[in-house]
Amino acid sequence: MLLFITGSIDGTSDRILKNLKHTAFRFNFDLYKEYEFQLTPNYWCITSPTGHSISSETITGLWWWKAFNYTAHDEPFINDELKHIFRELSGWAVRRNLVKGNLPDFHNRFGKIGILEIAKQHFKIPDTLITWGFESAPPINQAVAKSLSSGLTTSNKALFTTAIDTNRLDPRFPWFLQSKVDAIADTTVFICGSKLFCFDRDRSGLNGLDWRAEQNFSNYEEEWILKGLTEKEDSSIRKFCLDLAVDWGRIDLLRTADGELIFLEYNANGQWVFLDYSNKHGLVDTVVDYLAACN
Repeated sequence: MLLFITGSIDGTSDRILKNLKHTAFRFNFDLYKEYEFQLTPNYWCITSPTGHSISSETITGLWWWKAFNYTAHDEPFINDELKHIFRELSGWAVRRNLVKGNLPDFHNRFGKIGILEIAKQHFKIPDTLITWGFESAPPINQAVAKSLSSGLTTSNKALFTTAIDTNRLDPRFPWFLQSKVDAIADTTVFICGSKLFCFDRDRSGLNGLDWRAEQNFSNYEEEWILKGLTEKEDSSIRKFCLDLAVDWGRIDLLRTADGELIFLEYNANGQWVFLDYSNKHGLVDTVVDYLAACN
């Protein structure tokens, strides 16, 4: 049985579990109080409010999806304790090679720069610099500032990719800078097992640089268009995944006017349903097959 660690209000989880049915056990981080839970060095068992159970003897795989996007308890200490417990459970699955996809600490282990080190062996990458305390402007022409953590400010604002004048940067703060890429399209590749789904989003209608700031959340408007990969592109992506030892996630790139792909980042647990809301291209079906294979 697949242990599906997630949160209680998640449309992606709902769609997947509807297809997996009785072959998966949903463990909602934010509703931990509703479960019975025991974990020892020899054995663990979880029972849901409906009496559905999974244990160290019946698990066949573990998949993690956005669980820590939720708060389990208002007391920070208890919330941190619970996160540690969920990590203990995930660690148990890691040691037995039962994890599907990627756990939430993936980027803490590799880092943006570490991933770029691997990516530059297979793609062109922008000039990149993480810096603070500089005495003169950082040596990147036509720079853009980006967020490393995707965190929010105290006023609940996010930093999207923004063109900046490096001479105006405050050296007291940490900056993640890259050279601006002139591109005609955003390209993203969803990786699911052995399958690659490549989608393009035209940049001609963007007011800024970051499509996320202008994303249309309609289920009916198709912003991302399925696009075939060339043999070279397919090979580069598969070699990158092999070097990174992943078979799940999303790669974000930019496509230049001459068709070249410039690597931006790899998102180990990036959203993907927005690429195919209606399942027209079978993304949901592919994910269900990917997860069902461990049962």
